[in-house]
This record gives sequence, structure tokens and C-alpha cells, in this order.
Amino acid sequence: MKWKLGDMVHGFRVNAMSHIEEVNSDAYVMEHVKSGARLMYLDNDDDNKVFYIAFRTTPDNSKGVPHIMEHSTLCGSRKYPLKEPFVELAKGSLNTFLNAITWPDKTMYPIASRNDVDFHNLMDVYLDAVFYPNCLKNPQILMQEGWHYELENKEAPLTYNGVVYNEMKGALSSPEAIMEDRAMEKLFPDTTYGVESGGDPEVIPTLSFREFTEFHRRFYHPSNSYIYLYGNMDIDKTLEYLDGEYLSAFDRRNVDSMVKTQAPFGKRISVTAPYGIAENEGTEGKAIHALYNAFNDHMSTMDSLAFRILNYVLIDMDGAPLKQAVLDAGLGSDLSGSYGDSYKQPVWIVEVTGSEVDKQQAFADVVDSTLRSIALKGLDKDMLEAALNRTEFTARENDYQGRPKGLFYGVRAMDLWLYDRDPMEALRYIDDINTLRDNLKTNYFENLLLRYVIKNPHQVLITMKPEKGLTEKMNRETAEKLAAFKSSLSDEQLDEIMASTKALKERQASGETEEALETIPLLSRKDLKRTVEEEVLEKENVSGMDHFHFGVHTNGITYLNLYFPLSGLTEEDIPYAILLSTLLRSLSTTKHSYGELARLSNAYTGGMSFAVNGYGKVEDTNAYLPALTVRAKALTAKADKLLDLLGEVINHTLFTDTKRLKELILQEKSEWDMTAFSRGHSLVMTRLTSYFSRGGEFAEQSG
Repeated sequence: MKWKLGDMVHGFRVNAMSHIEEVNSDAYVMEHVKSGARLMYLDNDDDNKVFYIAFRTTPDNSKGVPHIMEHSTLCGSRKYPLKEPFVELAKGSLNTFLNAITWPDKTMYPIASRNDVDFHNLMDVYLDAVFYPNCLKNPQILMQEGWHYELENKEAPLTYNGVVYNEMKGALSSPEAIMEDRAMEKLFPDTTYGVESGGDPEVIPTLSFREFTEFHRRFYHPSNSYIYLYGNMDIDKTLEYLDGEYLSAFDRRNVDSMVKTQAPFGKRISVTAPYGIAENEGTEGKAIHALYNAFNDHMSTMDSLAFRILNYVLIDMDGAPLKQAVLDAGLGSDLSGSYGDSYKQPVWIVEVTGSEVDKQQAFADVVDSTLRSIALKGLDKDMLEAALNRTEFTARENDYQGRPKGLFYGVRAMDLWLYDRDPMEALRYIDDINTLRDNLKTNYFENLLLRYVIKNPHQVLITMKPEKGLTEKMNRETAEKLAAFKSSLSDEQLDEIMASTKALKERQASGETEEALETIPLLSRKDLKRTVEEEVLEKENVSGMDHFHFGVHTNGITYLNLYFPLSGLTEEDIPYAILLSTLLRSLSTTKHSYGELARLSNAYTGGMSFAVNGYGKVEDTNAYLPALTVRAKALTAKADKLLDLLGEVINHTLFTDTKRLKELILQEKSEWDMTAFSRGHSLVMTRLTSYFSRGGEFAEQSG
């Protein structure tokens, strides 16, 4: 360890320290004595360094000021007076992550880079942005990023415009988003979780410039900040920089940003909310029902981890009892569940799609009776053990889809740190998993279900009801409201709105000055590494097949990809191949039921997936190779079990259970329908690529 408890390092006092085996790091929790800033540092040999500064932001209304402030702070600052410094910064950066994120109770500004100079540049731009933003003195930034009245001429209609306003109109147009918004409002009526931190388009236009700047003054102070550092860096130099360049300019103060605890309910609340569908759409099978459960705010990390396992066993695993009960009762086409512990009070959601409005109570009754029966009779211990093994595999693998793992560690730490709990405990899981494995012999999981759900009345039962033309109706009401407001304005007031509209457009259209551009720190050639890191791909022939192998450190995990060319299929057959890929592993085989397969997969592997992909040729846009791609992984010690299961699924799957086939197809359709909005950008991208190559056409079909 670098320091001892109580050591002072460039204004920071070491308050806690420990080695965390799970993230292979020495962890230090520190405090900047003068400013009150909190800091956590994970010291390890990872050269993909991560920094963030986060603030606890707890709004009491849905005007969207945390979200708008997140956008606006990045529109120029004291040192970097450009309109969009990050656009210019990215042109000369080697960042591996650069973003800003708003949650219901916090706002985070994270960056990551493997280059030391780049890392410091990005950190400096972010710190200057959050502490000295130009948006506090330039109302045009709030107009651009938040909202403003827009009027081109006196004959034109008066409208609302603004980046966050338009973004949230889109975000809150899906039934899933509307449902979450309404359910959280009812579940947490007295806390910050009951409002929309991203902003409700109906309320955003009531945000004033004074409220906006007051929000920054209140929350964007070091005493309300959480600074996170991760990776192999010159930590002494970094702490000296943080102290001397920024934090020492501030004095500690009390910031009222505490996340309140919602008092528990005496009974479950039921509510129905509408969502819009097109006039020509049918309403049959379009209702959604969900049960939201709020837990207490002192849940242990072990109980929280156990509830993730419970959610998987009850709903996500093939043969899951709660999912089977709801589907067998004919209450919908698919059941999903999610457990979120990134709140002070964790929330468990059970949701059925493809239902009817009048089945709300039937859905609640089936959920209640099934959970009571499970708690009384007990959970399948094999399923629990398989789910626990899967959870352990996922935790050990640390697969973050190419993003910096240090960032995910930092986000995870905030799940406790933000609520004045030990952030290091959020990163530990080995002891909890070992204890949970011992608890498989007891009724621990059943008692957990009893305590947190069955005997917990802090619940909201919500139904989303499809309503034809609702979106159009709301748009008309907004237009009528604006028209009435416009008619109440004098000519001078209309001239003022037109002048501000013109001035904003001129600002947006103008380029950056040379003087401003020169302030952006860019990398030079001397800052770059002169060596290229290469991974060696080994090729050999195994039983007549080409085998490619990367010899890299995988923490004892074997990753296997298999490619089966589909060149013998006609284009008419390809959709059926795609459907087949969604069915494999979810149907029974000659040896095992699909439920047993799921348990074996979880017990011995880290997962198996099947997909149909098209692989294009660089030299010929009209040529591509369709293939069924199999991706699988397991601990190397269990690789033989993985191969046995793959062989069984590929060669011995049964397609005779028509009831199960129909269930899976309806689930796939329901999932596609419900995620189409969130995947809109991907759908547009595949549509665009379809115009340029045959491989692109295939990608659109298979997407």
C-alpha cells in the first residue's frame, strides 16, 4: 500500500484503505480537507486510466435541470471558451471513453484514456467545465440545450425547441418509458425518485434561467462531489494537480443533497396510464402490466446479490416458475423482470407484455399466488445453484463489451458511496457468493422472497393502456396552448422572441474563433507511443476444419466461436435460419428438457448464443457469406462440459413441442416490438448500409 491511514497527500486525507481481490486493486478512500471533496483511487497496473467527477443531484421537480445542466456544462468554460470544446477535443484525443451521464440522483462526468497526456487533458477540460461553466452567464446555452420559444416571423406558429426538450419528447414516447415514469412517481411520491430528472416535456418549458444557475450553485460544489481515479498513473502528480488547480479554491460547506427514504406503504397502489398508438393500429394484445416493488435502504450487498439471482431463477431462466405461471395463465406473450440497486432503495420489477387491459388483477393474483407457493414449497435447489454459478462466472469474467472495466468499477462503487456507505464493499463479491452457496442448503432465498416481496406492501401495480391518437392529441394540445399564448403577446414581445430566435441561430451557425481553438489541448506526435501492440493469431487444422486461436490471458476462461456457412440456403430460407437461431437452447433435446438444459448451461458454462450473421468481402460489395454463428464460453476446467452441451443442442434439439415453439415465437415478437424504439438508431444504420452492399441488405434482414 502506498500510504497509511490518516496520511495527508496534497490536501487529501486517507480515511480508508484495503486491497480488493475482486478488482485486483489497492483501494483508497480519501477526502480533500479544505473543499470537502470525496475521492476514491483504485491502484493497479491497468494502463486504461479512468477519471470521473460526479455530483449528488436530487431535484424536487421534473423540469429536467440535472439533465440540462449536464449538457450545458460542456458548452464552454473559463479556460476553454468554445461553444463545443468536446467536438474539437475529440479530434486530437485517444480517449477510450468520453461522455456525461444523468441518473435520477446523480450526474457523472467520466473519461478514460491509455495515453498519459491525453488523460490529463481530458480531466482538465472536464473539471473546468463543471466548476467554471460559461452557461452560468450565457442564457443562450440554456436556450440551446434546454428549451426556448422559437418564432421565425409573426405569421409563423410559436413552438418549443431545445436539445433536451426534443430528446425527452422522444425518450418518453415509448410505453416502457412512460410506465417507468408513472410507476416511480407513485412508488416514491416524497423523494427525488418520484420526479423525472431527465425532464418532462410538459414541464421543461417552466424552467427559468435563475432556477438553472441556482441548481449549479447548490449542487456543483466540491463538498457535494465524488472523484474517482483508476489505473496505472502518477497518482502523486494527479492529486497535486487536483488540489492546486481546482479544489484548493473552494472552502468546505454543507450541501443539502441527501436522498430521502420513502416511508413504506400500508397497501399496494394500483394505477392505469395511457400510451399512444397509431389510429390504424389495433389495441388487442397491446396492454402492459407491471408490479414495482420498493425495498428498504439498508439492504446488504449479499441480499442484493441474492435478489439478482432470484430474479434470474424466477423469470429469466428457461423453465422459470413465475414466467411459466403467467404465460400458462394466458396473461400475455412474455414476462420479464429487472432488479435495480442503483437507487437508495432497490426496485424489483415484474412486467408482462402482450396482454389485455382487463387482466391487471389476474396478473397480480397469479404473481402473488405463485410467489407464495414458491416461498412455502421451496425453490428448485438445482436452479438456484446454476444461477449462482452463472452469477459468479459473470462477476469473474468482467466482460464490459469493450468499454473500460475501470469505469464500471467506478459506477458500481457509487451504488453505495452516494448514500454514505463504504464504496469498497460494492466491489467485493467473493465472500457473499461463498456465503450464498452455503445458504443453498437453507431456506435463505425463500425467506428473502417472503421478507422483501410477499410481506412488503410497498408496491405499485401499473397497467399501460394503448390509446389511439393519443400522441397526436397531446401535440395538438401543445400547439393550441402555444397559439393561445402567442395571441396574448404584444408586438414588442413577439419581436423580442423573434430576435432571440435569430440570435440563437446565428450563434449556432457561427464558427469557433482561432483564439478559442488555440485553448484546446491536443496531442502531438511526441505524446504517442512508437510501438504497435499486436495479438498473434495462430492457425491450425483440426479434423479437416480451420481452427484459429488467440493465446491471451483470459482469467481461466475458454471462449469458443463456431461458424457454419449457410451458402446452400436460398434467400427465402434465411428468415427461417434466423428464427432457428432464436429457438436453439430454449427447446428440449432428446436427452434433456429445456429447463434442464438451462440449469446445465448455467452450472457448467458462461453462456451459449446462436445468431445468423452476414460476413461481407472488402473487395466486392455484392458478395457476402451468411453463417450461423455460435458463441460460447466456460471455465477452462469445464470446457468438455461446454462441448457436450453444444453438441447436444446443435445435433439433438426437438422441434415437436408446438406449444413451446409458439411461446418462444410470441416472446421474440414481443421483445422485438418493445425494443424497436430503443434500437431505432441501429435500425436506421442497418437500413442505410443496406443501400451500399448485399451484406448490408442481409444485415438489415437479420437484425
